[in-house]
Amino acid sequence: MFFRWRSGRGAVTTCACEPEWPGLRASLDGHEVVGVPSPEGSSPMVHMLGLVARCSGCGAHYPHGWVVAG
Repeated sequence: MFFRWRSGRGAVTTCACEPEWPGLRASLDGHEVVGVPSPEGSSPMVHMLGLVARCSGCGAHYPHGWVVAG
């Protein structure tokens, strides 16, 4: 009774590029950080810094795990 229920999970993020997700980037203190997809999920550093990956082509939010390219 005190909970606020969501009507849905939100919009599905899709990349408009061909091929999809040509590259990932995030911004940290005004500098661009390059990322790569990770099947194991996002790295602890990504979570600690609160980085959000976006497509380098169209700017869509990347919904899966990723790590900083090194």
